[in-house]
Amino acid sequence: MNINRNKLSIVSLFMITTFFWIFPVSIHAASRGISVISDLSHQSGKLGEYRALVIGINDYKDPKIPDLETAVNDAQAMATLLRERYGFQVELLLDRKATRKAIYQGLRNLALSTKPDENVLIYYAGHGDLDRLTNDGWWIPSDAEGGDPVTYLNNFLVQTYIRSMKARHVLLVSDSCYSGTLFGQTRAMPQVIEDKYYLNLYNEKSRWGMTSGNKTPVSDRSTGSHSVFAYQLLKELRNSEKPYISTQELYTRIAPIISNNSEQTPLCRPILHTGDQGGEFVFVASMGAAIEKPILVKPETVVMPGQTETALDDILKASEKKRQAVESWNKWQQAREHEYRQVNKIDKDAYLSPDQKAAAWQRFLAAVTQDNPYSQQDDEMRTNSRSRLNHWQSVKPMETKSSQESSKIAMGKKPPIAPKKSIANSLGMEFVYIQPGTFMMGSPSNESGRDNDEKQHRLTLTKGFYMQTTEVTQGQWKAVMGSNPSYFKNCGDNCPVEEVSWKDIQQFIRKLNQRESSGTYRLPTEAEWEYAARAGTDTPFFFGRCLSTDQANYDGNNPLSGCSKGEYRKRTISVASFRTNSWGLYDMHGNVWEWCQDWFGEYPSSSVTNPTGPSGGSRRVVRGGSWLNHARVCRSADRYSDAPGRRYAELGFRLLRNP
Repeated sequence: MNINRNKLSIVSLFMITTFFWIFPVSIHAASRGISVISDLSHQSGKLGEYRALVIGINDYKDPKIPDLETAVNDAQAMATLLRERYGFQVELLLDRKATRKAIYQGLRNLALSTKPDENVLIYYAGHGDLDRLTNDGWWIPSDAEGGDPVTYLNNFLVQTYIRSMKARHVLLVSDSCYSGTLFGQTRAMPQVIEDKYYLNLYNEKSRWGMTSGNKTPVSDRSTGSHSVFAYQLLKELRNSEKPYISTQELYTRIAPIISNNSEQTPLCRPILHTGDQGGEFVFVASMGAAIEKPILVKPETVVMPGQTETALDDILKASEKKRQAVESWNKWQQAREHEYRQVNKIDKDAYLSPDQKAAAWQRFLAAVTQDNPYSQQDDEMRTNSRSRLNHWQSVKPMETKSSQESSKIAMGKKPPIAPKKSIANSLGMEFVYIQPGTFMMGSPSNESGRDNDEKQHRLTLTKGFYMQTTEVTQGQWKAVMGSNPSYFKNCGDNCPVEEVSWKDIQQFIRKLNQRESSGTYRLPTEAEWEYAARAGTDTPFFFGRCLSTDQANYDGNNPLSGCSKGEYRKRTISVASFRTNSWGLYDMHGNVWEWCQDWFGEYPSSSVTNPTGPSGGSRRVVRGGSWLNHARVCRSADRYSDAPGRRYAELGFRLLRNP
């Protein structure tokens, strides 16, 4: 028996080649008796219902079929996202409820009940197998008997039910092997995508399939609590700022990432002999989901989240004006964030008096009081600014560091000895001192590319620590362990070590602590890592809103929205190739992922001090992104996790040394 998990992907916006409809939509759609839609929004009341059958199986009845780790979580997250963001009605079949009979019944009910204007998505996450006799694929339900194909679900049967559905659009998303012989030819996309393009796609009937591959097996390898495929799919659907997303847009966005992270090439094409007539499944965001932040038009005119695209057009009139307005908003917001960072630096200056700090907050508050009152980020800035102003107005001058030290010296007492700014050990590993402090961990709700697990909360570290200035190199690993496990050796001993698991690193740390008597080494906690990476900033990256490939090693083809593209090196490079952050740390964004000490878990809802993460779990935290990842994955707030035994060419680490 050869049971393989082929988790699938869908994918977001990438421009390829030219295409446009020759005939008006009304001629094609009306001739078939299907209503023509002229307003592609849920608010219009003209769209047909969006329905989904979502299946996820981790727990198999037969012990000969190994259980999976992420399928149920993938299915649950997909169901929630479809309901809340895209207005779907969802039927969810999980684990032992996803029997062969239940899946058949779910497909049959859709075939019997769907109406001509409705849209259907079928999502399957679980084991799959390949029929060597018919060269076709199977889904394996939870009550299947291992090695007995009669108890499986044949892909051709799924195709038959799709052909029987009366729906306008049907999209099959399968994370198990699915025969490529069932697919027809794909269609090209236009260079410029406008609202009319989506209307044309929606008005023409479609039957598409999207799979994680053809017949190639892949492992149940995961990122956080999702498979690599589901993670990318969910992230693109969740973070899209567009009101519409077509199937091919999603596919062309995610497919390269999946191929780079696995031995599998995803497929996305019309399904043969099911009634496809040239359209495409279009995800339409519900009210409030299309625009995630206010767009500044001019100081007295703001379009708020929840307003429709029509309202935007009434104000801005043209797409070029929209682009200019968004660009203006971004520049305006960046300038304000810069001012906010500057006044925070004044707040932390130990040699300024409370009156001077209060005056700085007063000036900043005066500058932003007349700004756009609807921005949540501005409200947070103002709230924090008023709090700091009130604090410093209530502090007596004697409480400042300079006056305290002066009084100690006057009484003949020496001030405490400050830690050294940097230290090194016998291996040449350099460490810089990170002073204690308080910061906002996580990301604000309007940060581009953010995930839901980045809930912002105030965090305080009461003890300083030494952080290694670079990722641990291959030369340093060899000096301690006597071997080099790394995949990339192009830059010799100065390349970061990778292909090391969390468990491997614990052995490295034990040997290093036995060897070095001058200090105690460990992995940083997730809180220590983010505090060190931010270095006093509150932007997506230490360098600002955008990340250049002259500042970090990542996939420069995929910057944050509104930022410039750059180089994609497709490998690790020497540590310390770019400039440091203000602490003196290199490569906190990109090059290799960095393991942290913590088990992965949800963030707290309130302020915390010196957190060390959950007491147990199945995955350890990794941070910072790698040479392989998009810019958004390299943000200071972005979180990943993996099993402690995993080893990849993107996984490395840096150490923390206790003072």
